[in-house]
Amino acid sequence: MSTLIKQRTLLLAGAMLLVLTGPAGAQIARPGGSQNTYPSAPQTAQPTLPASNAAAPEQMLYYVCGGADVGGRAKSPDPAHPFNLGVSFVSASDGSPLSDVSVKVRRHGRVLMDFVAAGPHCLFSVPDADYRVEGMYRGEMKFEIVQTGNLNAQIKW
Repeated sequence: MSTLIKQRTLLLAGAMLLVLTGPAGAQIARPGGSQNTYPSAPQTAQPTLPASNAAAPEQMLYYVCGGADVGGRAKSPDPAHPFNLGVSFVSASDGSPLSDVSVKVRRHGRVLMDFVAAGPHCLFSVPDADYRVEGMYRGEMKFEIVQTGNLNAQIKW
């Protein structure tokens, strides 16, 4: 099988991402078609392939979204690649957290992740770089350029 066909197969598998919400309100990424139930232990994120070939196929991208305590409960499923980027979605007027934000994470213009955040705080495990994190809330798009290592970025509406 040619490399191009293998890459397209992997990309197609990555496009079938299903996001579920666990009992503690933490949102995690899971490969599509998963029949897993949520254990009572803290939730961990699952891998997703990039939506494009911007990253090498062997580089897995992880995210988890939830409440303010998601950082204390969530652990990256790959200890070699801990969460290294974090974004919160808040109201500009009073700083209150915002949920149900449509999120896109881009690098070099290519969409690597595209999902709706069930909670106001999201953590990502991505290769070291600068990323454009976009949020769409009530029809208004905002974005921030966030460098890995920053776990406290905010997007305000």
